[in-house]
Amino acid sequence: MFFDFHIGNHPELAVDAGKMGYSGVVLTVCSRDCIDHPETLKNLRESADNLKTEGKTLKGETKLPTLHIGVEIEAKNQVDLKKKVQKFRKKADVIMVHGGDLQINRAATEDPRVDILTHPYRTRLDSGINHVLAVKAAENRVAMELNLKYFLFTRPNQRYRVLNQFRQIMKLHRQYHVPVIITSDARSPYDLRHPRDVVALAACFGMTKEEAGDALSKTPQEIMERNEIRDEVIIPGVKLVK
Repeated sequence: MFFDFHIGNHPELAVDAGKMGYSGVVLTVCSRDCIDHPETLKNLRESADNLKTEGKTLKGETKLPTLHIGVEIEAKNQVDLKKKVQKFRKKADVIMVHGGDLQINRAATEDPRVDILTHPYRTRLDSGINHVLAVKAAENRVAMELNLKYFLFTRPNQRYRVLNQFRQIMKLHRQYHVPVIITSDARSPYDLRHPRDVVALAACFGMTKEEAGDALSKTPQEIMERNEIRDEVIIPGVKLVK
C-alpha cells in the first residue's frame, strides 16, 4: 500500500491518486485559510464524506483511497506555532508544519503533536535539520518531508542543492532513525506521480528501494496508527485502557 500525505484540498485529486494506485491521501489546507474562513475544514470534510458515499469504487475497479484531512500550519514564531497546533490538533487527522525557518523547524521537532515537518529546507542552503533536531524528531516521531514538487519545480541549475538537502536528511534518517515521508504536494492531477516512478526518482536522493517504500507506506501508516490512539495516550509510554 502506498500513500501520498500531502496533496491539495480538492477531493477530485483523491480519485486520480486512487487510479495511480495510492491507498490513502491527505487533503491539505493551510492554517491561514482555516482562520480566515472557519468553514473551510468543515466544508472539506463534508466534500470528502460525500465522495465516499457517492460510490465505494471508481470506474475500472479502482478503489477510492482512504481520505484524511490535514492542516499545514504556518506560524510566525514558536509561540504562535504551539497555539495553532493546539487549535487544530483535534480538528484535523494530520498536523503538518510549514518548515524552512530554523526556529520553526526546531519547535516542530520538539512537539509530539506534530506529524510532519514539510520542506524544512525551504529557501535554505542546508537541510534545515541538524543532529540535535534529528534526535528530537526521532524521539517525537515527527516525519521529515521529501517534497517532490519542491524538487521538480526548482530550476535545473539549482537542483543539485535540493538533491544535497535530501541526501542530508537521509543521512540523519540512517544515523538517528528520523521518520521520512515522500509527498507530491500535488495541486493538480499533473503533479501526481505513480508510486513506481517515485521509488525510481528516490534513487537520485540516495534512497534504496526499501527506504523509498517505507517513506511511501510504513511511515504514513505509523502516523495514522499513532493518531488513532492519540487521545488515549496520557504521556509517552502510558496509555489509557478503557
